[in-house]
This record gives sequence, C-alpha cells and structure tokens, in this order.
Amino acid sequence: MVSKDAEEFRNALLDISSNIINLDSPFDRVRCVEWARKIASLPDDNLETFKIKNEYAQFLRIQVRNRCLHGPFEHPPQNAPLSPLAECLGNIICTEIPFLPKMGPISPVLHHKSPDGRAYVSAKQIPGGGVLCYMAVSPDGLHL
Repeated sequence: MVSKDAEEFRNALLDISSNIINLDSPFDRVRCVEWARKIASLPDDNLETFKIKNEYAQFLRIQVRNRCLHGPFEHPPQNAPLSPLAECLGNIICTEIPFLPKMGPISPVLHHKSPDGRAYVSAKQIPGGGVLCYMAVSPDGLHL
C-alpha cells in the first residue's frame, strides 16, 4: 500500500514539474515550485503524514494541469506543519464566509462553490469518525 502511495506521489510530482511551464504567471510558477518543495519535504514515516502529503500533491497536480492555482496554493507555503487538506479548505472557506464556524480537526460540515464557479467543495462528518470530502474543479466552470 505504501509503495503504491509513494508511486502516486512521484507521478504527481513528475506531472506537476512537466506542466508547471503552462501556468501563465511567473509568480504562480514560483509559488508552485515552493509548494512542491514543501510537500516533498514532508516526512513519510507514518501513514497520516503520508496521506496529507499525497492529498496536497494530488490537489496541486489538478490545479497545475488546469493552469489555475486555488485555495492554499494562492499564497506561499508557511513554515508551519500542514493540516489535513479537508481542514485547510474548510478554514479557507470560513474566511470567505464569516458566519461559518472555524473548522476543527474532526468536525467540518460545509459546502461551498467558489466565486468564479470553477471549484466546489463539500465536507461532511461521518458518524463514528472520519470525514467525507468531495472536491470538484473545472477550468470551464461547474454547473451545479
């Protein structure tokens, strides 16, 4: 299982590196490289951190392929440890919609469509533990 995850991670980084040149802005290209380095530098010594590492890599891969950086990738990575992607996206949405409660490590329940209509996120807590997170991104916009 871990070797399959490691292969998926390597493939994501290769895909990012081959498509990064297609980003229009040189600032986006630099930020993308910074994020790829941050993600690659995360330890893979336990399943939870490896999962976080893979989630961010796959999400960045989708955005680079579509030539548009969203969410956490709109800003340079911070020196702080990365939270799980669902929690990070939930907190970003909460800053855009102030009346939503701040997301914690276990309790995100939300749904949001981006202002430009190209991204949709929905997260729901699963009884007994866990979170179901649905993300959709389209360069042409989503019709939901």
